[in-house]
Amino acid sequence: MVPVDTRTLLLGEDRKQARRWSIGAGILFVASLCYFAAVRIVGFPQIHLLLWWQGYAVLLTIFVAVQAYSNGGLGVSWLLVFAGVAGVILNYGGIGLSGAKPGLLWLVRYAIVGSAVAAAIVGTLGFTIGTAVRRIAG
Repeated sequence: MVPVDTRTLLLGEDRKQARRWSIGAGILFVASLCYFAAVRIVGFPQIHLLLWWQGYAVLLTIFVAVQAYSNGGLGVSWLLVFAGVAGVILNYGGIGLSGAKPGLLWLVRYAIVGSAVAAAIVGTLGFTIGTAVRRIAG
């Protein structure tokens, strides 16, 4: 059950499954980009209050835990969270609340840094939960 090399730790036990989860990360990026664009245009209380910040973080953690349970790739876990959070930040999620909105270059920088931090925190948490449940379940 313990990964023997770095590649297994980052990608998981099954390379095909890692590819599928990576494609899922791309789909998650597009979905979060579209969803939070709609949230920004319409206003989040009218769409769904649960999927704003805290609910979205919980959903990402559960999604990553499912991935870690099925394949066990830490790098894939980070990629999933990075993609999901990048869609939020690119729609000015949490940015420019008290001042002017940043330009495109600064927005991309914020998205990269913010998504990397979120991936390290939420991705690692979800990975830990998923692999712990996997080890307990047998």
